[in-house]
Formats: sequence, structure tokens, C-alpha cells
Amino acid sequence: MKKMRKEFILSTFWLFLIFGLLFSGCAFAQPSLSGDRLISLPKGTVEGKLQNGLRYIILPNALPRHCVEVRMVMDVGSLQEEDNQRGGAHFLEHSAFIGTKHFPNRSLIDYFEGHGMKFGRDINAFTGFDRTIYWLSLPYYSDHTEILDSTFLALHDWLSEIEFDGARVKKERGVIVEELRGYQQNDDFYRLKMGHNRYSERIPLGTEHDINSIDSDRLKAFYKRWYNPSHATVLIVGQVNVPEVVEKLTHTLGSIPSSRDDKPMIKFDMSYAKGASWMHIVDSIQSESKLEVIVPHTTCVRRTLQDVVTKQRMRMLLQCLDDRFTTDGVKCNVSNDWYLANKDHFVLSIRGTSTIDLERQISTVSAECHRLLRFGVSHDELQQLVASRLNHLTSDTTQNLSANICDDFVDYITAGDRTLWMPCEMEWVRQQVAMTTSSQLQQLLGDVLKQMRRSRLYAYTSVKKDTKEGYLTAKKADEAWRMGKKQQMKPYHFHRKEQVKEMRVKAPMCLVQPATFMAESIKSKQQWGDLGIEEVILKNGVRLILRPTIDEDSVISLAAIGRGGTADLSLPQQLKVYDAISYVDMGGLSKVANDSLLSYMTQESLSMTVGEDAFWHQLLASSPSNKATELFNLVYQKMCFPGINREDFKETVAAEIEDLGKETILDKMLSHDIDRLMTMTIDSLVGNSVDNSRSYLTKSVLETLDIDTLTNYYKRLFGDPSRLTIVLTGNFSMREVLPKAIATFAQMPKQMVPLPLNNTPFRVGKEMFTKGFDGGNDHQTLVNYVFAGNYSPSLRNSLCLKLIRDVLQDRLLKVLRERENLVYSPFVDLYYNGVPQQKYEFMITVSMKDGNQQRVEYLLQDIINQLKTTPITASELNKMKRSFLVTKDKVLNDKAPSEWKTALMSLVKNGESLHDFEHYAMCLNEITPKTLQEMINELIVWNQRYVVYKTQKK
Repeated sequence: MKKMRKEFILSTFWLFLIFGLLFSGCAFAQPSLSGDRLISLPKGTVEGKLQNGLRYIILPNALPRHCVEVRMVMDVGSLQEEDNQRGGAHFLEHSAFIGTKHFPNRSLIDYFEGHGMKFGRDINAFTGFDRTIYWLSLPYYSDHTEILDSTFLALHDWLSEIEFDGARVKKERGVIVEELRGYQQNDDFYRLKMGHNRYSERIPLGTEHDINSIDSDRLKAFYKRWYNPSHATVLIVGQVNVPEVVEKLTHTLGSIPSSRDDKPMIKFDMSYAKGASWMHIVDSIQSESKLEVIVPHTTCVRRTLQDVVTKQRMRMLLQCLDDRFTTDGVKCNVSNDWYLANKDHFVLSIRGTSTIDLERQISTVSAECHRLLRFGVSHDELQQLVASRLNHLTSDTTQNLSANICDDFVDYITAGDRTLWMPCEMEWVRQQVAMTTSSQLQQLLGDVLKQMRRSRLYAYTSVKKDTKEGYLTAKKADEAWRMGKKQQMKPYHFHRKEQVKEMRVKAPMCLVQPATFMAESIKSKQQWGDLGIEEVILKNGVRLILRPTIDEDSVISLAAIGRGGTADLSLPQQLKVYDAISYVDMGGLSKVANDSLLSYMTQESLSMTVGEDAFWHQLLASSPSNKATELFNLVYQKMCFPGINREDFKETVAAEIEDLGKETILDKMLSHDIDRLMTMTIDSLVGNSVDNSRSYLTKSVLETLDIDTLTNYYKRLFGDPSRLTIVLTGNFSMREVLPKAIATFAQMPKQMVPLPLNNTPFRVGKEMFTKGFDGGNDHQTLVNYVFAGNYSPSLRNSLCLKLIRDVLQDRLLKVLRERENLVYSPFVDLYYNGVPQQKYEFMITVSMKDGNQQRVEYLLQDIINQLKTTPITASELNKMKRSFLVTKDKVLNDKAPSEWKTALMSLVKNGESLHDFEHYAMCLNEITPKTLQEMINELIVWNQRYVVYKTQKK
């Protein structure tokens, strides 16, 4: 017996040892972890430096396939500009695309677009205060050697061979000025938050005066001073061979000489005036006044593991304050985010119905902050905070997309900020977070309040222009804060959130009972190998489309879409079944009590929503992959056996009658939204507003609604298998999921009398239309030119529409931006609805200086006329075709379940076939320059355009 016990103990020891090795992931592969350990870079990262000082980071990565992301990060931005160079860093970024030694004029863009890339999406650059980033998203196929060599040559030229043609620089001023005109901060308190420092004096775009003052000599001086190899980092992530890349990088960029005048880079911090800085705006639409108390303080950069722990503890502090404010009914939200440079903004966002109420809330917030500072948090409160934080601290072990990895690396390059990748390091952080003490949270809060005494920003939004009690002021806010600090305080009485013991909800039989699979229920099956799709048509008419993808949560996403919507009904019918889907949805399922259903869905992570638009109805649902039976049964029951909740129906209708005609705050905001009014005008012209039943809604209409009539309509709509397509994407096994889907949805019976459908195409009017709105800014006029009409649905014709859109976009950029310098970013949008409306609309959006509209309109007409009379060249068309193929491979990758779902739903709604989608390249190749010319002549008619614009109120 003793011998057996000894063997058992030894076996247990080895089991625990093996488990420990597996659990730690790096227990014996690395030295023990400590807080001062630098966070590891992703496994496989190669980091190095060339002799001339250029730094490089390379990481092989598999997703998406056939793609390599390249960035050149310069640690140079507008902060480095001299007084006579303001706006120069951004202007220099533009110059990189004007012309270089090996890529004169526009040839750099032309070259990469010839490989299927798009300027603005795959070829672009960005200038900030402390950085300039050039990026190329490369298609990486068997001929990658040429494009990789050319990429490094482009980086070489950007770093050392940009050409500054005086005439071209002068012309580019107009483009940048238009970019500046169209730029909006979208932050009313931007000037306050920036403070008074070099950041506020060196806005990257510069001013119009700065831009018009820049010349070639100033650009050259800035370029020569700062564009040195030691200020550059080349970042490459994707399907690459590291030794090959290092060799090419060394050969092409290693030859650039380092600067003899390579002085250290000056780091500029953000600084703020001592005391209170105040800014006040009036917003009469809001129901409450708001004061944001902003405390700038030094940010914690995630370099070491301890830095991660500190940031997690800051989040615990924020959660603690938020919980206390919520429990005590205090109108305050708290946040802490990086703003710029070395500064975080700790923000207390306090609301009040009046000035007096706002002062009272400020005092209460102050009192709570100082109580936490003085007494700390109790053991129970701390344990709840720790548990909540640990729930958010988990490792992502799935394959990341190369572009996302690049974003993390850019933060590392520019600020030293590192992302946690290693599970063992995440586990160490979790252990430290679990040992957090009250004094550590108090220390963090104390540091913030200490900074608040030095500098604080008050961003005040009042709801009225005049009140009897007067506006809030910085002096009043300071006094209210001091009053709160002086309040007599006792330790906070923590009320633990009752941890109700989770009672497992019994699974409803109608959800867990599997349907019986019968092969005879299948009408046809088809595999689309290149797409990775399986399509099954059932004998009752249901169409199943399955596309497995990678998803870290192993989730199945289901989209059930069917033809039939509100616009298929006459107006009296629309009113009779007004909002039927929402009313019926309240009833849940007929075979399960609603409370039990909702509890079970929450317990098992099931979700579902139903909806209806003008011509289609849809049901979206999801579940863990191992709950496929429950998911399919839930959807089947929801479509065929919805429940009826008569009590909730009556209450909801009564509430709607009560609110009928009342204007909400949202209504007020929307009624003043010029962009929305412009969109509504265009929608009414092109058939996007075919359901107008809401405008006829009256009390008598609501009073005559009958839940049984609504439910009958719902069941006829959703329960018709002959019009139903079910799309499944996500991380699932085709072999396990497909038979369950077939078995479940084969149960749907054919309907004897389907709902009528209105399949008449929408006929777009041919009369020219013009309407203007007041609401422009800075002497800018924004114009939407809309060309709409009808087309025959097919993938080939959809591709033709998209090619025409891209041709127009290219012409607008070449003429309006590059040749004439009249606008910065003209844009062409395309919308089309294949089934049943068979309509399209091209919307050309141009923002220009007020006096340039007539000239722009003349040039736009000339562009269209040229496309009508002269077909585009075969080389230009082939370039766009390659772009389509590259985009498809990039967007529809194996880790894109939502993108696949969207693409397949769009395919169904627009009458496009999977056969054509499988032969996407073949469909593209069938399109010739003459094909596009004929369609442009047919689809874009200048004298039938709609013009909707906004301009500055005179």
C-alpha cells in the first residue's frame, strides 16, 4: 500500500509539473517575469538597424492572404517646423506624390495602381504633430519580387530623392488650401484642450496664409534637415521571407548616406496654463447643461509589464468612481484617455438642469473624490473591482490581420507603446491586478487631483442663452469644488451587488430537440470551391449559403433574408399592418414564455433580431458554434411560430398614441441637420422613400391596429420558404452544421397563398432638379450631383456600375484636383438596388470655394462628355480590374465573417449569382472599354441630373 501511495504522489507531481508548463506557456522558456520587463514583441518579429541609422521591423503574417503592409514612419511632423515653414511637414507629404527621382510626376501612383492598388486606400500618407507616415498595402502574388523592389525604391525616393519643381509646388497649394477648407475639428472645445504650447502653434495643416507662403526653397530646407535615415523606421508585415526583405532593404535604403548634421530630435511636451482655463458654448437643443472638468496629466506609456498593470489600475479607479456616482444618483461620467504627446485627459463630465444644480453636482463629485482619497475602498468593494477588471483581461490567441498589427507597431515606433501578445505576460499582469491594494488606487487619484490643483480645463455647455441665476463661471466651479472637499465625510458604505446564484434555465424543448435529417428534402447542392461556399436548395424553396470563416469566439452568424416588405403593400394595407414586425417581436415565441426564452438566450449567448424595410425582411441571429441546433430552432420558431403578447401590445400602442405629434430632442436635432435634409431630398427623388405610411399615422390608425392581423401578416412574411435565403458565416464545421440547418429549415411548409409582391422597377424621373440649403462654412459650397436611372441586375452590370464610378473618381481627381487645383477631395458614390427596383444612382460630391462652382460644373460636364465620346484605354480599364481583384481578396479573407455575410446578402438582394461570383475575374474580363462607353452614354445624362447643395448663409 505504501508503495502504491508513493507512486501516486510521484505521478501527481509530474502531472502538476506538466500542467504548469502548459499553463504558463513560457515558464521554462524564459526567465521569471518582473515588472521592469519590457513587453515582448509578437513572436517572429525581426527588429534591426542599418549602418546609416535606418530602423526596420519585419513580421511574417498569414492574414490576409496575398497581402503585405508596408509603412515608413518618420518621427518628424509639424512640431519640427520653423516659423517660416509652418504647414511644411504636411506640404512635404504631398510633395512625395508630386514627383521623385525614379517616379516623376504622378508615375508613382500610376505604377502602384497598375498592380491593383488604389490611391487613398492602399497608397497614402498622414502627417501629424510628431510623425509622418507613408503606407503601401501591397498585393503579394507570385510576381512579388518586382513590386517589392519598386516599393523599396519608392521608400528610397521619399527619404532622399523628392523633387521640388517650383511650378508644381505652386499648383499644389490650391489642393492643400481646399483640404484645409474641408477640414473640421468636430470638437467645440478643441482650442481649450490644446492649451498654449507648440502643439497649438503648429497645427499640421497650417493656415491658408502658411500654405500660400510655402515655396520650394523652404520645403527643401525642411526636407534636408529632417528626412534622414536615423529619423525613419520601415515596417513590413505580411507574407514575406525575412532574409529576402532584409537583403532588399539593405541594398536599396542602406545606400542612403546618414546626415552629418544629425542633431538629436527635440521632444515637445504639451503644457497648460496654471489654474483654471475656461470655455463656454450654448446648445439650446440639449435638455441639461454640462461641465467637463478636464485634468491634463502625464500619460503612462506601456513599455514594461508594470506599465500595463498601472493602466489597468487606472481603469479600476475609473470604475470605482463610476459605480459610486451611479449608486448615489450623481450625474457624472468619468474617463481617462490619451490626448496628445505626453498627456492624458482625466475627465469628469458633470450634468445639471440649472446652474445651481450643476454647482451642487460639482460639489458632490468633489466630495466623493476626496472621500475615496481619504478613506480608500473596502475589501469587498476592491474585490468586486478586481473581478470586473480580470474579466476584461484575456489573451487574444487568434491570427491578427497585418494592417491591425501595423497600427500597434506604429504606436511602438512613435511612442514606445507596446501591446501584450504573450499569454504568460498577460497572466503575470492578471496576478498583479488581483493583488491591487486600496492605497494604490488612492495614489493614482491623489496624483490626478494634485495635477488638478496646478491646471484644470473647464468645458462648459449651457442650454439657454439667458437665465435668472446666471451662467456658471470658473470661479463658481472652483468654489463648488472646494465646498465639496470641505464636506464632513464618513467612509463609503459599499453595497455589494447581489451575486444571485445563477440558476441554470432549463432548455425549452422546442429549441433543443433536433430535427430529423432527410436527404430527400434536398433539391440541389453546389460547392463553389474558389469561394469556399456550399449552397443547398431545399425542396420547399429555402436556399442555404454557408461560408465558414475564422472567428476567435467560435460563433455562427446567421442572416435570413426574404423578398417582401412594406412597399409591396398599398397605403391602406401598410397602415393596417403598421410596424407589425416590432409589435409581433414583443411576443417572443408561442411555445416558450418570454421571460424563460430571454433568460435561456442570455445564458447560452444566443442573440436574434428581426426587421423589415421597403422590399425585404430579415432576421439576424448568432450563437456559439456548439449551439447550432438551438440557433436554428430559435430562428425556425421565430419565423413560423411567433408568440403574442396582448398586454404589452396594448400598452405600447397606448404609449404611441400618447406621444403622437410630440417633438423629441432627437427630432429637433434632426430638423436642424442640413446634411440629413439634403439626404432626404435626394432619397425622395431616387426612390429611397417609397414607404410613407408614417406621415399618414393618426390616432385612429393606431387604435384600429389588431395584434392578430399583425401576427398573421408576420407569419405569411417570414414563414414563406419559397422566398427565403439563409446565409451562415463564422467559425463552424461544415460537416456538423449543414445537416442540422437542412433538417431544421426543411420543416417549413410551403404557403398556399403567398403575400403579393410589387416587382415593378422604380422609374427615376428624367427632369432636371435643383435645390439649395443654407449651412455651409468658411465660404465653402458643397454640391451633390446625382445621376440616377435603371439597369438590369447581374454581377456583370454591378461591376460595370462600379467601374464607371471609379473612372469618374479618377477623372475628377486628375482634372479638378491635380490640373485645376479647385478642390481637394471630390468623391463619387454609387448606390444601386437590383431587386426589385432595378435602379442606380451616382452621387458626385464636390466641396469648393464659393466662386468656383461655375468653373467646376463646366469641367464636370466636359469630363462626362469626353467619356461619352472617347472610350477609356484598355490599360486604364485593366488597372481598375486588377484593383477589383485585389480588393476582393483583401476584404473577403478567411477572418472576415461579417464581410462575407454582408457580401452574400448584397449578392442576394441585387440579383447576382454565385456562379458569376465564383467566376468574378471572368465577369470582369468580359467588360471592354466599349461596354463602359455605351453604359455611360445610357446611364449618365447631364440634362437629367439632380443638384442638391448647401452654401454659407449670406
